[in-house]
Amino acid sequence: FWACGISEQKAQITATQSLDDVLACGDLKGLTAKYGQSNVVSDTNWVMGDDTLQGSIIFPNSTKQVYVYYREGQIVDVTIHGEASEWKTNSGLYLGLPLKEVQKLNDKNFTLSGFNWAHGGEVVSWEGGKLANVHLATFSNASNQHEGLSDAEYTQISGQTEFDVRHEAIQKLNPALDMISLIKPFIPNKEEGK
Repeated sequence: FWACGISEQKAQITATQSLDDVLACGDLKGLTAKYGQSNVVSDTNWVMGDDTLQGSIIFPNSTKQVYVYYREGQIVDVTIHGEASEWKTNSGLYLGLPLKEVQKLNDKNFTLSGFNWAHGGEVVSWEGGKLANVHLATFSNASNQHEGLSDAEYTQISGQTEFDVRHEAIQKLNPALDMISLIKPFIPNKEEGK
């Protein structure tokens, strides 16, 4: 019964909100003006991958949750992750979108890190496609599930190396997006570079 409830909830989530609008808020003041003080948790820490980041969370613990990171008081990164969210990018990315559909949106092939490690499934390079420069993304392989692939096929696309998305095993796996970030690129200062 519980599993059916989760699947039904996921199926009912439609990505209609623009993640680009969050990035366009500019700073904490703009964020609270647009989304309301009661929907913004500011000055908080969260763990994402190997990093502990500080920033804000809007609509915490909901299907509209977004992590917001600042640099010198300005929003430079907005991130969603999980299986589904009410947010999408203006370019058409949303959580759960299959790799083959992302290829179409990028209008070019791209490069992923291998699966089955801490940074598995991350986009290493958009190879100059339409999603380059402002999109970061990771493709899911939660719990290293590789449904439809044999262990030998999965081993071919695993580990700390890079793969073209045209690799036969990656195409067969066709993983879904489970993390999307929109960023404002910047050059880190000397201290940040450490």
